[in-house]
Amino acid sequence: MKLNRRHLTVAFAALFLGTTGLTGPVLAQEDYPTKPISMLVGYNAGGQTDLVARAAAQVLSAELGQPINVINRPGAGGAVAAREVTQAEPDGYTMLFHANSVVNAEPFLMKRVNFTPDDFEWAGFITAYQVSLAAPASAPYDDLDEFIAWGKENPGFSVASLSPTARMMMNEIAKKEGLEVNYVPVKGGGDMVNTLLGNQVAAAYSGGIHVKYPDQIKTLATLTTYRQPSWPDVKSIEEYGYPLAMDSRAGVMLPKGTPQEIVQKISDALAKAETDETFLKVTGSAAIPVMYMNAQEARAEMDRTYKVHGEIFRKAGIEPQ
Repeated sequence: MKLNRRHLTVAFAALFLGTTGLTGPVLAQEDYPTKPISMLVGYNAGGQTDLVARAAAQVLSAELGQPINVINRPGAGGAVAAREVTQAEPDGYTMLFHANSVVNAEPFLMKRVNFTPDDFEWAGFITAYQVSLAAPASAPYDDLDEFIAWGKENPGFSVASLSPTARMMMNEIAKKEGLEVNYVPVKGGGDMVNTLLGNQVAAAYSGGIHVKYPDQIKTLATLTTYRQPSWPDVKSIEEYGYPLAMDSRAGVMLPKGTPQEIVQKISDALAKAETDETFLKVTGSAAIPVMYMNAQEARAEMDRTYKVHGEIFRKAGIEPQ
């Protein structure tokens, strides 16, 4: 076969790309991103996670040089949005900004949610939820020990039940201490706060929204493994001797198989939110702690919490429904 100039050009190009390793996908990864990115949020617009997501999207857009379109896909505690992300192309153009509870808590409560840390690539976390046990400021107890002592003398007291996790935690304390508890179902953080402000309940599980009412609501214990920025003097539930602490963070999740070069690029961009003036103003106004974890740290955190949280639910006898 006679080789013409076109054949030689194609052959030379193939040889060059093969020897240097500059394949098409690698070039695409280096150029990423070249078009707008979709950021899904598994909650309704206006909530804490949505607020942080939109502020983070602005930082990511500035760093990556492309628009970030925030799309709300509420349902099943974020599982609807998470499922959509698992089915998206792993090219970095679809991401989920959400609470990691969709992987390290919801699967232990709902049969239809069966995610594991292996189902996603983790670009990093940027904020943490100040999950706590809160009470009306006028309550005659100031910490968890005093609350339990009061509860023993006042059987049948009411506690706001925000979620199955909230009920499970109080049930475990009640079983150990012999408390008699009545649960008042509430829908969302706003409803929970109203029960506290109206002195309708003795205590409530809060995701952190009660920090907005420092003169009307107090924190009895943090429900995380660490003491929290808003209440550095308040002990964690583990310090009180109850192995029930579960940490929850918000950050960026990507479809499984997204190239690590892209994951790292997004992780590095997310890190800029730590010092971004607008982002800090948004999170500061809602007293949301900024606690960045990079891609590697986020994956390690997910492996740890998935194991620990699963064990807490199993020991409590919780079966996915």
